Amino acid sequence: MNRRTFLRGACGVMLGLPFLESLRARDAKADAPTAPRRFIAFFMCNGVNMDRFFPGTAYGALTAASFGADRAIAPLAAYRDRLLIPRGIHMVPRGFGRDMSAGDDHAKGIGCKLTAQPLVQGSQYPAGISLDQFIANKVNPPGTPALTLMVGAKTPNVRGHISYSGPEQPVTGENNPWLAYQDLIGVTNLEDEAIVRLTKRRQSVLDLVGAEYEGLLKKKLSKADRDKLDMHFQTVRDLEVGMGNAGVIPRELPPGRAAEIEGIDPQTVAFDAEFRTIGRMQMDILALAIATGATRSATLQWGSGAHGPIFRWDGMNHEYNHHKLSHGNTKDDDTGSVVDGYEEMLFNIDRWFMGEYVYLLDRLAGYDEGGTSVLDNSAVVFMNELSNGKRHDFRDLPYIIAGSCGGYLKTGQYIKVTRQQDTVQDKDAPHNKLLTTLANAVGCTEEGGGPIKNFGSFGEEGELDVLKA
Repeated sequence: MNRRTFLRGACGVMLGLPFLESLRARDAKADAPTAPRRFIAFFMCNGVNMDRFFPGTAYGALTAASFGADRAIAPLAAYRDRLLIPRGIHMVPRGFGRDMSAGDDHAKGIGCKLTAQPLVQGSQYPAGISLDQFIANKVNPPGTPALTLMVGAKTPNVRGHISYSGPEQPVTGENNPWLAYQDLIGVTNLEDEAIVRLTKRRQSVLDLVGAEYEGLLKKKLSKADRDKLDMHFQTVRDLEVGMGNAGVIPRELPPGRAAEIEGIDPQTVAFDAEFRTIGRMQMDILALAIATGATRSATLQWGSGAHGPIFRWDGMNHEYNHHKLSHGNTKDDDTGSVVDGYEEMLFNIDRWFMGEYVYLLDRLAGYDEGGTSVLDNSAVVFMNELSNGKRHDFRDLPYIIAGSCGGYLKTGQYIKVTRQQDTVQDKDAPHNKLLTTLANAVGCTEEGGGPIKNFGSFGEEGELDVLKA
């Protein structure tokens, strides 16, 4: 059995396994292979409350004080040694009409975020590939794209798409966890019987791989590997139960009609009330996909620009959606009245998203890779389309990177990356240099060899060297 492999079961079902140290060939014990490096984008819309987002301490080493209760990033305190928080990055193409690009501020903030390309007149989609798909083309098996997931309603324009396979080629994120799960375990191309057993009979994929699973447990495995398998399979079980309870998996399905599953109305999982539940399912799927080697690049987009849910959970009981609150106004076009206390509401939204970010980090950190973890061998990047949502500002963007990507990045640090005194600037530190840094962190190379010199068509060549270990 290979160090990254599958359990193959009844009806053609395949379930990926995490890295298991015990299963490496004995002759390879002395020269352990390097764990793969990965990229994950955790994308949020509508900006943040900038006054209470970044660390409350000076630049340098992150400490417990950096994550005070008055900071939106407080939930991240336990991960401070594995975080890198850059300050002073601006987006390219620049907003406020300073660079030529089609689209409004929300369109550019989303379409340019992973491309560093201008939006094209007409389609208003970017003129180039996004970083996630670029990385997938470089390091995934041939023909394996980046995993693209969505939480909330799909939007048929640039505001609902951060991933692009090429110029003006948006990749729509899957917002139904059941459909995403099918893709992950290979259900979409299976025989009718597998579909029936997984839906109508409510069996688990673990039931379908039972024979190989029992065979795996008979092998000589370390306690660490057995614990890892227990966590992995419990995650699969919990995910399937959660999807069933949320009504994501259909209760009835005529035999031989896999297409009916694929035809489920995606809006059934797009309601605000399901935002948190669906988001956690998507993160479970993402972690499974990354840990089992199904992909080394993924994006998770929470909502669409200029919209967003009405937050009515986890202590929040808002009256207006996220976009309206980002403007502190009862109407999207600012023609309404001021929403009293909107800054505190935005702070609570930001802090809630940080809690969900931690949920993903916990999942990735739980997969051990021979002394390190999947998280340590990844760059899990929190990003937002804007900084100050009310001003639609493209400067001083909120980025947080979790994981050193195999030691490439300088973690445990809060770093000012601009040479300017004011971090709200657009004279240096363009975000395409961050994208270039991330591409090289994962191990991408130019066609002729050597590190990537420049990603995107705007900004500056080279990396943000100050972020490198």
